[in-house]
Amino acid sequence: MPSVNSVRTNPVSSQQVQSSPSSVTVQSGDSLSKIASRLGVSTQALITANSAKYPTLATNPNAIKVGWTLNTPGAAPAGPAAPTTQPTTTQGWGPSVAAPSVQQTGTTKRPNDFGNKLAAGGAQSIDMRMKQHLEGIEKTGVGVYYGDHSSMKTMTPQERKDWAAANAKPGATPNTNFKESSCISWAMENVGAAYAAAGKTERWNEIKRIVGSQGSKGTDLAKELQKDGWQAVYWNPDAKKPNDGNAEHSFSAHQVSKGKPYYGIKIDATVQNYRPTDGGGTTQDMSGIDKLSKVPFFFGLAKGGMHTFVGRNGNVNEFHWNHMPDSKTAIEEKPLKDWGWNSGVIMVPPGTWPKE
Repeated sequence: MPSVNSVRTNPVSSQQVQSSPSSVTVQSGDSLSKIASRLGVSTQALITANSAKYPTLATNPNAIKVGWTLNTPGAAPAGPAAPTTQPTTTQGWGPSVAAPSVQQTGTTKRPNDFGNKLAAGGAQSIDMRMKQHLEGIEKTGVGVYYGDHSSMKTMTPQERKDWAAANAKPGATPNTNFKESSCISWAMENVGAAYAAAGKTERWNEIKRIVGSQGSKGTDLAKELQKDGWQAVYWNPDAKKPNDGNAEHSFSAHQVSKGKPYYGIKIDATVQNYRPTDGGGTTQDMSGIDKLSKVPFFFGLAKGGMHTFVGRNGNVNEFHWNHMPDSKTAIEEKPLKDWGWNSGVIMVPPGTWPKE
């Protein structure tokens, strides 16, 4: 079983925590770098603390305006502050990460408009792309998407045309402008459409560049989304006894229960124990599934990013990378409560996770 190799804590005095105000007002001649320097924080930390309130900061950090009230990263409200610690962990189940500080912060009201636009755009994208693929199969016998692990991957353009003609319905003119996809490509395509719908194409291009440069991993995409205010929801059908016998699932649940991140992703909420393993003694809890059913769009990853998906209203929507363009199940949707994977993280757009 993986283990935690080291934990280091660095106490921070209450005097240090109180050294900055909970917010600052932008004055004439100010820049983010100047304000960050005065506060003793990094410019990126200042952007992260305020991009939900002022979304343009995520794409144009120089676009601050006189009169804006910026929240100070890590600032504590007036009055005595409790000491904080920042543990650094080296974990066998994921990358070495610094666990988030336990800090007292001023209350930040996050607007829901950005999250609502993301959710609506993402859900619409899933519907449109699935419809396009399935209608192609229904009308001509051939759809739009093929998997990057299917035999079409190695075909020449002419071989693809020949394949389409051979698999088309009699008298139909099939599509030959096929689109290659995979689990991560499908997820990126739909999340990208969500950002476009929210008017954040420039930010999405930045996310694509960052994620692509690091190998197009689901964990890297989740971390970038978290910078934009998306919340991370850890899911696990049985936190004590996974039905596949893999100890990683129960170990990750234990780590999350102690406030530690999942592969570097800070967890905001959990959906657990909705499908207990027979004989495991876990009590079923459907409260998390009920909340997820109210989320109109999300991105998710399973088993540390081994598999990625999107979804809506409690249903996982995934692409199978070995399917051909005539497959009606290349894109498949299934309720998370019935899905076979056993642990991971779901990222929900800002303001879309139901409150207690």
